[in-house]
Amino acid sequence: MTNDEIDLVYMWVDGNDKKWRQAKNYWLKEIKNEIPVCDDSIVDARWRDNDELKYSLRSAELYAPWINHIYIVTGFNQVPDWLNTNNPKITIIPHEQIIPADALPTFNSVAIEMCLMNIPNLSEHFLLANDDMFFNKPTSPDFFYDKKGRAIIWYTRNKKLCGNGFDLEYVQSDYRKTILMAAHKIHSVFGKKYFQYAPAHNIDAYIKSSMFAARNHPMLNHYIDTQIRNKFRTNWELQRWIFNLYDVVHNRAVLKRARHFKKKKHFIYNLLHYDECKNAPMYCEDATSALSQVSPTLFCINDTAQTTDEIRRKNHEFLERKFPNKSSFEK
Repeated sequence: MTNDEIDLVYMWVDGNDKKWRQAKNYWLKEIKNEIPVCDDSIVDARWRDNDELKYSLRSAELYAPWINHIYIVTGFNQVPDWLNTNNPKITIIPHEQIIPADALPTFNSVAIEMCLMNIPNLSEHFLLANDDMFFNKPTSPDFFYDKKGRAIIWYTRNKKLCGNGFDLEYVQSDYRKTILMAAHKIHSVFGKKYFQYAPAHNIDAYIKSSMFAARNHPMLNHYIDTQIRNKFRTNWELQRWIFNLYDVVHNRAVLKRARHFKKKKHFIYNLLHYDECKNAPMYCEDATSALSQVSPTLFCINDTAQTTDEIRRKNHEFLERKFPNKSSFEK
């Protein structure tokens, strides 16, 4: 693994903030009939804050103390009320600092992802996490980067259509990436099997200079520029997977298969996903029962429109039991 410093980036929002909700509702009404807004992107679960970030930071300090610096990207001057902003290892990054002014305000996480390389002083090698992603055991940099400094991209087999809107939109988005990569004449790298690949939904490794290169590529920049200005997610977003694929093509990343928790002997990675599609490969009833079966390196607890208040309560209790000690990132 490279000896370069490795930073960690989170995107965070407090969906209960009154000012934020007023702006979100205003812009949704203004543009709902102008662009094909993805229905899954406007459910409350997309922005609901269950204090997951607090526990994710606890897990990072406990199991990945080698992380150099942590950036939290937020909008509307939001800062978690429990966050110790005096900790020199953490920095709040307002949307205004990295996103073009004519694209603000934004409620599109995918648009924000396209601008993360603009974070001032961000390290060349960095990790990106949602606030509901966690380290589960002591983890070293070589889980994310190989000896040549290439990003390790954990992937899964693509979701099958399950009949609900979320999966359909997910596949449409992934299909768009397939088309663009083919236009870029790199589809031969993946062959006919490429469409079966999908990013394993958890903490990802990136290379900043590669993101700039992909961002400015003549066959991609138009799509990315347009996407950055979509205030809400559509069914045809590129998503950050495009950067992973760009790195694979240019030998700056390697693909590794991530097995889901039921295949214990082959297990590498874990995703806990709550939705109504019982055939989804990552489906499980609750975090406690799933993690008792295996000991994953990373895990994610998704909050979806189908996640009940009871499951959210159980998940919060589980996280408090698993990470009971305050981190230095808390007041």
